[in-house]
Order: sequence, then structure tokens, then C-alpha cells
Amino acid sequence: MEAIILLLLFMLLLLFVAGITLYLLFAFGLFQLGKRNEVENAWLAFIPIAQYYTLGMVVWDRVPAGFRNVLPWLLIGLAAGQIPLMLMEVFFPPFAILSILLSFVTVGFVLYALFELFRKYSDKYVVLLVFSILTFGLVGVIATFVIRNNEVRPAASQGMRRDMEKNPNR
Repeated sequence: MEAIILLLLFMLLLLFVAGITLYLLFAFGLFQLGKRNEVENAWLAFIPIAQYYTLGMVVWDRVPAGFRNVLPWLLIGLAAGQIPLMLMEVFFPPFAILSILLSFVTVGFVLYALFELFRKYSDKYVVLLVFSILTFGLVGVIATFVIRNNEVRPAASQGMRRDMEKNPNR
């Protein structure tokens, strides 16, 4: 019985260390990308919910114009909004449905921001997004750290314009 308890404690410690390591990888990768994109408060990447501001600002130039100023604050607001909902569902269980729906919306917007991030810094952006979804974000965290020094890829419209200049008969 004592061996099982020790094993469980060891597993918990291992999960805690792995979680902290992954969090720091993601934060450091976002911080580096934020500095390269001249995000004013790139250090926010190290603060749990505020890091979504840095993520939104790094992909700022890749999202539609009407959505640019909203995305960083939307990511923060959705993530922060889950905390009171989780607390309220303890006292009023029907809030669990609202909490679950808000979680799906939050994950959707975070995946969108990660997609734009991967598209901005990697040729394999679809593969990175698919594996991020399949691994519940693990690949996204690691990929953010790995691509932190990649060069910015041209936006889709710039790439098409360059192709048209090369092949005007298209």
C-alpha cells in the first residue's frame, strides 16, 4: 500500500515538473516571438492568462483587419471568464454547461491564433495544427518554442503577388 502511494506521489511530481517545463517552453517561445515582433509588453508571455495577449499581438498582422484589435483581448477575456464560471458551477451546477461551451470557444480561438502563428513562421503549419489538436496542445507548445527563431514567411497575398510577377500568364 505504501509503495502505491509513493508511486502516485512520484507520478504527480513528474506531471508537475513536466507541466512547468512545457509552460516555460511556451512562454519563452512566445516571449522571443513577441520581442522579434516588437510587442510592447512581450514579458506578459510569462503570466498565465496574460500570455494570450502576446500570442494575439504576434499574429496581429495575419488576422483580418476588423479582428486585429479584438483578438488579444478576446483571448484574455475568454480565458479569464472561465474562472468565475468554474467557481459558480460549484454552487449552481447548470453553469457547467455554460462553462463547457466557453471552454470550446476559448480553445477554438486559441487554435486559430496558433494556426496563424504557425502559418507565419512555418511551412508545415497545417501539420503543426493537426498534431496540436491530436495531442491536446502538446505539439503546439513545443512548436512555439521551436519556431521562435524562424524567419517570417510572406503573407498569402504577398506570395501570390510574387507568383503572378514570375508567371504573368496564370
